[in-house]
Parts: sequence; structure tokens; C-alpha cells
Amino acid sequence: MAERLITIATCNELTEAHILKGRLEAEGILCFLGDEHIVGAQPFYAVAVGGIKLKVPENDADEAKAILATIQGGHADYMLDEIDLAPPMQEHAQVQTCPRCSSDNITQEKHNKAGFSLRSLLPDFLLSFLNQRYKCYNCGHQWKDK
Repeated sequence: MAERLITIATCNELTEAHILKGRLEAEGILCFLGDEHIVGAQPFYAVAVGGIKLKVPENDADEAKAILATIQGGHADYMLDEIDLAPPMQEHAQVQTCPRCSSDNITQEKHNKAGFSLRSLLPDFLLSFLNQRYKCYNCGHQWKDK
């Protein structure tokens, strides 16, 4: 006689469901995901179908719930004590400053009189030959980028 499957958890995100399934399988518990393909194809249907259902055999339900409780409580034995994070990325782009007053309170003018009609007709990559124009809010100076 086939063993009944019990739903022990539901998830609204496919990745979360697969992580939980993988953890249970690593502990030797056979498990299945119900409605994973519906939610994978249409994520907005997750609430309508009741989420992705994590199902285990009836005799493994208590052990699987205990494992999930340790994962959700943050006491899983596979978690690292210290996590080395990479340093934050630094911006490599140079910040434009006004050549007259060295202020960084500037703006890039997008529509000049000559280029406005061309910009509406041609894609931006074809207009890369046009120099960018900048204007300083502090002193009012205008200049072209070279």
C-alpha cells in the first residue's frame, strides 16, 4: 500500500521551496514539491494555488518538521559563524566638476537646439558623436565634454 504524503510547509517562492527540499533530501528524507511548475510558470498564481507545497511521507513528517524548525530558527548546523563579505563596490566613473568653480552641483543637458530633432529620429548610439553639454548650478557656466 502506498504511503500518504503530508504537506509540512508552503512557500510562495520557488527558490525557497527548492532550498528547503534540498536540505531535507540532504538529511535523507524523501520529499516532493506540489504546484512548483504552476508557480514557476506564473509566479503571481502562488497565492491563488496556496503556494508551493513541500510534501513528505507521513512517517517522516515529525523529523522533517523538526529540521525545518531549526532552519527557520536560524540554528541550522550548516550556517557559518562568520561570513566574509566582499568590500562594497566603489564607483569607477569620474564625477564631473565645473571647470570654472570646481563644483559638483552640475547637470547634463539632454536637449540642445541642434540635437533635439536628431535625437527624436535617430537612436542614441548613432548620436554618440555629439558632445555632451553640462551646466553648473553654482556659477551658471556651460561647457561641452570633450
